[in-house]
Order: sequence, then structure tokens, then C-alpha cells
Amino acid sequence: MAGGGGDITVHVELLAHSLMRKQEGAAADEQHRATASSHRLSRVPVHLRDNNANDYTPGFVAIGPLHNREDRRLRPAERLKVAYLNGFISRGHPDPAHHLTVIQDYVRIVAAREQEARAMYVSEEFADIGAEDFIQMMVLDGCFIIEHLVNVATGREEPSLHATPFGPVQLSVDLVLAENQIPFFVLVDLIAASRLPEFEATGYPPPVLLVKLVLFYLAGEKGRDMSDDALPAADGISHILHLLYEMVTAARTRWEPPPRAIQDGAVMEMAQEAARLLRRIPLLLFVPLLYPILPEDKKWSASYGKEDVPSASDLKRMGVQFKKARGGSGSKPVVGITSVLGPVPFAVKLTQHEDRLHLPQLRLEFRTAPLLLNLMAFEQSSSSLSAATKTTTVAPTVVSAYASFMAKMLQSAEDAGVLSAAEVVQQQGGAGNESKDAVARFFRKMGAASEAAGGELLLEKSYLGRLLEKLRERSRHPLYVMWADVQRNYFTLPWAVVVEFVAVVTFVSSMVQTYTSVKYHG
Repeated sequence: MAGGGGDITVHVELLAHSLMRKQEGAAADEQHRATASSHRLSRVPVHLRDNNANDYTPGFVAIGPLHNREDRRLRPAERLKVAYLNGFISRGHPDPAHHLTVIQDYVRIVAAREQEARAMYVSEEFADIGAEDFIQMMVLDGCFIIEHLVNVATGREEPSLHATPFGPVQLSVDLVLAENQIPFFVLVDLIAASRLPEFEATGYPPPVLLVKLVLFYLAGEKGRDMSDDALPAADGISHILHLLYEMVTAARTRWEPPPRAIQDGAVMEMAQEAARLLRRIPLLLFVPLLYPILPEDKKWSASYGKEDVPSASDLKRMGVQFKKARGGSGSKPVVGITSVLGPVPFAVKLTQHEDRLHLPQLRLEFRTAPLLLNLMAFEQSSSSLSAATKTTTVAPTVVSAYASFMAKMLQSAEDAGVLSAAEVVQQQGGAGNESKDAVARFFRKMGAASEAAGGELLLEKSYLGRLLEKLRERSRHPLYVMWADVQRNYFTLPWAVVVEFVAVVTFVSSMVQTYTSVKYHG
């Protein structure tokens, strides 16, 4: 003990030891954060959450420390977790006398990596959660998730889960929310310490088995059977949302539109296209007559700038046909939550002399918005600094770019009607004008969320950048612009019927006069 000035006394050794412990603790935390994945877990930024709070908030079960599990809606799931822990242990240890030993093993395993697990979270809001509570949370949440995955894979009934209205469907959403994740290595460690007789014959190592269970849950057999080289190894996966992201963005990089000759209904489609072209021939005669008298404020140039991308309805007027991206002939159907994204998520390609735009099929239902928004949140939260290599990496932008692009495609109910007719967009609940307005509002909502990731600049630098330039080139071509302007202003009901009738009569009359003249002179 040493004295200071006046009456102040300082316990030098006691204070030094206290600072030393804090320093060591801080150094350990920094070390764990330095080695943690670049895809750390955090709350969604307030400016995004305020507009779409329900899409980021669990409605059935809280996973991890970022949500209050005492919430009235989430309390029933806390009781269910304990029941699932018992069911999970009982798979390999039917005798309850062994359960305590298994639980002790789980606690030891998670405790050994507690600091590493904590470092996966950016938020400091759960700093007051003690070590025991945090470890218990990881064990209960992890065993609950694995037990549910195994039940789905083996077709085992879950009456307690189904007793809650919309329980299974809401759970499928909750497990992919950005704020509702636990580290993937916790799940790997727990499944490695467990006996699962149902899968012993497969010979899969625990990490591979876990990845396949998650993929089957998210996408059915198509997900489970994805090739190993298309996805990262288990030790490169941060959490379930990360694995979902890797799965849904992998397929588009290898997808090519199937040859036209083998597409469904190809012959009928070609016949319809030929008929459409024949019908347009007489209409084209009116373009040079009608375009000069079109008021300037009704022309394309009055509403769009040179850098703007035409919407779906304007692209259709410019001769672009919309097609849904199809899976291969032998591909398995997609089930689970990823089924809303279609067989080839985020695959966008312009083909066939740049007049066919293939877009992924999107089914709009209550899971679609939270799925897309949380995938975008994952992209936007991904660190640009790789902890393992200490190098700067480009943040993923596939989903954000797709959302921004589709927001440009669907700006009105008319645009929604065009893509609905092409089966690119499917919505439950009819196809009236009110439904089409709802589709347009949905994509405006997605576009607003993508703006937080960089908006226009992000889209230009994304995998869709080259496509945008091609569509702009089409919108600058004088013939396409004239044709689109004339259609937009004169070929709408009832004018379309009148113009088309007059055009056909004029065309037929001209052909008859030409034939008569040739025959007379002959």
C-alpha cells in the first residue's frame, strides 16, 4: 500500500491486478473477434427495421441472445425447447439414467467455446447475460434446431409444434432471420457429441450430416443433393442464414436457359410468335404516321432519362419477351422456404438476339418478404474485411441487386400484369387490379430496402450491370422507342381495336391493289 498526496491512499497491487485482469479479458475478447467469421451477427439497422419490423422479428421462437424470449408470443417455444432436448437425447440414449451425463457433455463442449460464440455477435446488448445463462441458451437452442431438422428429414410427426397455429411455417421463417441465429460451429459440436441411429448407416461425418440436414430442411432433396463444390465446408459457414445464402446464390452462376427446341410447348410457342409477328406487320405501317403527331410530353424521352431502365411494360412494347427461368429437365422440385424463389433463384439472363429476358420465378406469400429482406440484411452486414486473410473483400450483393432490378421492372400494376402473365411473378389471392397493385407495392418495398446497400451504384457494379446496359441500349434505339411510344398512346383500348382494324383493312386493301395492278400489267 502506498500513500498519495493529502489523505488519499492507493492500493497499488490491488489496483494493478484489477487492471491486469481487465486487460487480459479485453485482449482475449479481441483475439476471439479477430478470429471470428466476417459474417458476424448483429441487429438490423434501425432505418431498415422501422419500416419492416415484423419481417426481422421472430414470431414463434427466439434463437440466440438478440431477442427477448420472455415475449408473450415466444414463451410457448421456450417450453418446447426443453421437450425437444429430451427427444434429441433419447434418440441415442433411450434410458433416462444416461441423460444427465449427455447434458453435462453438451455443457462442457459449449463452455469450451463460449467466448468464441460470444465474439460472433456484434451487439453488446446481451453483455449482462452471464456465462451459465449464455451456455444454457446455446445448448437449448442448438438441440432444438437439430431435433427439428432430424424430425423433418425422417418424417417424424411433431404434434407439439403443430398444436400452435402456423407453428411449422412460422418456424421456417424464424430460423432464417438475421437476428435469430447461433454460430454454426455450436450446432456442429452438438451433433458431433450426439448419437443419431437413423443416420449412422450413411457414414457422413457430423459436419457434412448437419449441412445436408439444413439443406434438406430449406429446399428438400434438391438442396440436400447439391454438389459439395457448390457450397462452403461446414467450418466456413457462420450460421444457417449464411448457408441459405450460399445455397440460393450458387445455382444462378451455372444456369443457362435450356435450348428453345426442348422447352415445354416450344412448337406452340413458335406458332404463336409467328402469328404475333404477322399481326404486327400492318400495325407497323402506322408508326411513321402516328409518331410525328404524338405530343412531346407523351414520348419516352419526356419521362425517362438516357440512364433509366425501361419498366416491364415498356420493355414488352420494345419487343422484349419475358420468360420464367426453368430448372433442368431432370432437376428435383424445390420445397421448403426456398420454394418461393423458384427453381433457379436470382438467375437473370437476356438471350435470343437480346429479345428474351429470363427471370426467376417468385411466389409472393407471407414468407417471401422476410426471406428476401433477411438475405439482404445478411449481405449488408457482411464485413468487407476478411478476418482470416486480413484482406479487403467485396461484400456480396446478389440479392440486393436483384431486388433493386425488380423494383425498376415493376413500377405499376401494368408492369405486374406483364410479369404475372409470363408466370415470373405468382401471387396468392387472385389476379385483379388490386392484386397487381399489391405486387408493385411489394417490389417498391424491396427496392427501398436494397437502397441501403448502395442502391443504383450497387446495381451497376453487380452481376446485372451488363444486362442494364443492354436494356438501355434498346431503349435508346429510335425504332424501338417509336414503336413503344405509339403502342403506349394509341394501342390501348378502345384505340387498339380501332387502329388494328384499320391497319388490317389498309394492309389487305394494299395487297389486293398491288396484286390487281401486277395482274393487269401482266
